[in-house]
Amino acid sequence: MWKRVSRFIRAVGVPAGLGLLGAVLAGGAPVSAEPAQSLPFAALTGGAAGGEDGREAANRVAMLSNGYDALLLRVHLIRQARKSIDVQTFIWTNDEVGRLIIHELLAAAQRGVQVRIIADHLFSDQDPEIVAFLATADPHFELKHYRPAMSRLKPSRLQLLMAGLISFRGVNQRMHNKIMLFDDAVLVTGGRNIENTYFDHSTGLNYRDRDVVAIGPVARTAAASFDEFWNYRHAVPSRELADVAGVIARGGFRRYEQRSDYDFGGLFEGLDREADDEALIAARFGKRLRPVERAEFIADVPGKRGGFFSKAARITRELSDVLGQARARVTIQTPYLVLSGAAQKLIGELQTKHPGLVFRVSTNSFASTDNLPAYSANYRLRGDYIEKLGLQVHEFKPQPALRPELFPQFELMAARAKHQRGEGSAGPFLSLHAKSLVVDDRIAFVGSYNLDPRSENLNCEAGLLVEDAAFAQELRAEIDRDMRPENSWVIARRSLPLRLDVVNALIDGVLSLSPLDLWPVQNTSSFELKAGAAEVPPGHPDFHQNYRDVGSFPGADQGLSLKEITTRLYKAVGTPLTPVL
Repeated sequence: MWKRVSRFIRAVGVPAGLGLLGAVLAGGAPVSAEPAQSLPFAALTGGAAGGEDGREAANRVAMLSNGYDALLLRVHLIRQARKSIDVQTFIWTNDEVGRLIIHELLAAAQRGVQVRIIADHLFSDQDPEIVAFLATADPHFELKHYRPAMSRLKPSRLQLLMAGLISFRGVNQRMHNKIMLFDDAVLVTGGRNIENTYFDHSTGLNYRDRDVVAIGPVARTAAASFDEFWNYRHAVPSRELADVAGVIARGGFRRYEQRSDYDFGGLFEGLDREADDEALIAARFGKRLRPVERAEFIADVPGKRGGFFSKAARITRELSDVLGQARARVTIQTPYLVLSGAAQKLIGELQTKHPGLVFRVSTNSFASTDNLPAYSANYRLRGDYIEKLGLQVHEFKPQPALRPELFPQFELMAARAKHQRGEGSAGPFLSLHAKSLVVDDRIAFVGSYNLDPRSENLNCEAGLLVEDAAFAQELRAEIDRDMRPENSWVIARRSLPLRLDVVNALIDGVLSLSPLDLWPVQNTSSFELKAGAAEVPPGHPDFHQNYRDVGSFPGADQGLSLKEITTRLYKAVGTPLTPVL
């Protein structure tokens, strides 16, 4: 989530007309548009609108793990919507994917669909000329910005500093929600923002991410949450921002009237055709939608004030309650593993109460991370994670063995990287961005929530909580695969002689709590499975025989790189920054 810290430092009923969409996703034949009362929920679920007792139909849910597919489904759903499209995003970037989504949303508005977008102000692109165009493009297209600093789309560094001095929390409290809602009937939510990197279309960093698509009553809960944010006093329309209003008043800004004006770089010809292929959409998405026992959309209220016991920090409370139900196994996937004191206490209490409870965590490695400050905090604290809390931590490789499955666009993006930057230049790689939780193969969560103090206390978050054994087991299997030795390094205790580990753990543990952490030696390191050896968990008697120590920063450049120096520097002096990471 906090991938642009450096930038900050530098600066359900089915509506009329949705029958085709419902039939395609359900894998059936198209249904003609009829009045809303004659279009039953069965158009989406393939069954009756309710049982004999009159209860609502179940929610149907499917995971979206492939970035290309996640983009394809979004474009298809935009084209099929007939009444409304609501979008919340933390990042909206003016790149090829960003322009494609804008083009498709404007086309929907021009055919009469009411389009509403809320973008977090701080980390989305800030071009007053482009936003002036969007603010005046069509009466059905509305754009708001969450917590803009000094009532400007593009505040100067001085204005941003002044805003921070006036209200440090106001600048830091961001809207991290990611949802797309179509006709209040189909919901897509998860970890993806709107940018090339989230949809397998970047020549450098690409995210291994995850969304869910949900059809059913849960979509209406998401619609109510969106309305809360839309009506929030700090969600400001584009026209009310001083610099955007100035551009509109002057006129003469560029307008994007034709598809060719958007400069897609030749990326989307195949996707453009596939998005209108009803049979393909039904086979790739509709057949994967399955009823679940229970699904609940959960979101923080606007202006979140955090803490484990805060009523405003709803997701933190909900997820801590879910963790409290764990008895055998907790599986977590998070880009940033920065546990607050409250989170560490909760995990410790659970393990004391339920001996044998296993916590497995998939997170980024030094080589794959997009956020050095957050990784450095993880690096500083991971001795506590391994030795005190007993977490089994697996750090994702930038070029995992399952890359062909996760990133089918790799060869295309590698060729573009070579064309743009020349032979020998760095090509595409993967960085983990999925945020998911599975408890006892029974309860699952997919959303925007990172395991860090910022998601816990500051940022508004959203996601889907699912109680269903089949869905939970499918999600756990996917995360377990990411943690396999060919895809991740495992963090474990070093084998140190002369009981130096005891002395080292004492010094390292004390210094990890202080503002300065200059101790250079850690008890933990990254390990890789030896060829032909059996996979065993850390702590197993054969672990050090079967695994080789590959150092603290595997995948790094040879020698002492600037990235490693920066990581060690943040580890040494970054403790005071931890609450906002």
